[in-house]
Amino acid sequence: MQSFLERRSPTLDTAQPSIRHLQELIRHKAPVALRVIDGHEHEGVLLWQDLQYFALDPGDGRPLTLINRNAVTVVRALA
Repeated sequence: MQSFLERRSPTLDTAQPSIRHLQELIRHKAPVALRVIDGHEHEGVLLWQDLQYFALDPGDGRPLTLINRNAVTVVRALA
């Protein structure tokens, strides 16, 4: 039983087809392009997702990029 002082964050609903598809892309390390609100595309491999962010590895030794889920308009598999 959860007390009123304990606050648990909601979890991703893995019953949703879109969440399952993204998990497959992560599992297979498939390259993707994420288009954000301003039209810019970020390419790389999704490492993980949570309720607020996508973690994108752009490759070539560049640092991990966190992209807010609310800013993403299109997720496109490149392979």
